[in-house]
Amino acid sequence: MGKFSTYRYLELKDDSPTPHINVRSRTIKQPRRLKKIFILLVIAVLFVTYFLGLFAGQSQWLDGIAKSLGYQSVNHYAVIIDAGSSGSRVLAYKFRVPFTVFGQANLDLVEEYFEQSKPGLSSYADDPAKGADTIVQLIKKAEFLIPAEKRRTTPLIVRATAGLRLLPKDKAHQLLVEVSKAISTLGYDVGPNGVEIMDGSDEGIFIWYTLNLLHNLMDGETMAALDLGGGSTQITYQLGDGDSKLFPVSDQYVVPAGGNNITLYTHSYLNLGLLAARYGVFSMEANNNTTTEFTSVCVDPIVQKEPWTYGNKQYVISGARRQGLKREAVYNLCHNAVVKYLKRTMDWEPARAPRGSVAAMSYFYDVAADAGIIDVMKGGTVSLSQYRTSAVRACSASNVEQPWACIDLVYVLTLLQDGYKMKDNDPVSLFKKVNGHEVSWALGLAYTTVMNRIAVMVEV
Repeated sequence: MGKFSTYRYLELKDDSPTPHINVRSRTIKQPRRLKKIFILLVIAVLFVTYFLGLFAGQSQWLDGIAKSLGYQSVNHYAVIIDAGSSGSRVLAYKFRVPFTVFGQANLDLVEEYFEQSKPGLSSYADDPAKGADTIVQLIKKAEFLIPAEKRRTTPLIVRATAGLRLLPKDKAHQLLVEVSKAISTLGYDVGPNGVEIMDGSDEGIFIWYTLNLLHNLMDGETMAALDLGGGSTQITYQLGDGDSKLFPVSDQYVVPAGGNNITLYTHSYLNLGLLAARYGVFSMEANNNTTTEFTSVCVDPIVQKEPWTYGNKQYVISGARRQGLKREAVYNLCHNAVVKYLKRTMDWEPARAPRGSVAAMSYFYDVAADAGIIDVMKGGTVSLSQYRTSAVRACSASNVEQPWACIDLVYVLTLLQDGYKMKDNDPVSLFKKVNGHEVSWALGLAYTTVMNRIAVMVEV
């Protein structure tokens, strides 16, 4: 599949593919709405803010006054399907346009619906019609959020990620065809590019967008976003002055952030998602890509012939004999195997750690929660040394209920340390939700899609 422009979503017309270029520059044209009945109110407020020195906060203040006086904001909706390698998710959004006079208008996220199903779409490679039906059922669960009269103008976008990237092209294509056919009858606005395999850079940039939108950081110093899926992982962060020469031009994107354009670095690593890496290490240890039985130093010997499904295929995993090795020695054996796999799989190795504060999502969060490093509901901030302590403990524990705890913790630590060049005491903020909203690339995609549709309507 050809690589299309990541920020075609930010263009005013997003229904035609744009050729890939190394560095992209896109600007969201912001809508301006001014109701005539509020003109006199606006003039009065401007005088008040000028004299009281409150001008900097006028947007939120004016919106609050406008709402109290009966201003009815227009609502906009979007439905996004995240067809990931380990499961499919629907994220439906309700936005409102706040009342603004000066500056760039934004969208307020009013309500969100999230639901997921397993297994992922790629698991239906041999039964694409059944896979398409799993997507339809998710969309139907979100119908309550979208008024019937709004569905015809509500964008419905399906994006498959690493699971489909790893399938043979003909099987992936047939899945997309069946999904397109199935959702075309649901009454939503499905564009020509409504169902696609998502480029890895898209995934990284939109999760970065979501993270910083939810933290209201788009006008200031933004956070680095690390995302760890089942099949791939992405790293995305803002570059500083003079940083461009340190990174491949193909990994740099000029994007709108607040009132400015900034340059992001983003890279997606296929086969370095948690599940793909787990399989990769097992397969490398066996030195056999065809066997379905693995023995690993990263699995406790008490685990024998443990069934595991990956890539729609059944495997059995057993722990290697340890012959009285101490816990540090077991950890080191596993770490050596994981480092070997990581180094041979990474197609680009950065020279330094991410710039700025670092946030991590998805399996970074789940692995830490399963190990008890963070609260499973609230998340938290951890260090690499905490991951290491838990990894050493897990690699010497006979825990049949969590047979993959050792390899998963070692892999997360190795990716952060050896792959992303972070140090032991570097803090990593782990998020699943921010202010009640799911931290998913879907929000970044929904936000930019709706903003550009509004901009088109305003111009017309």
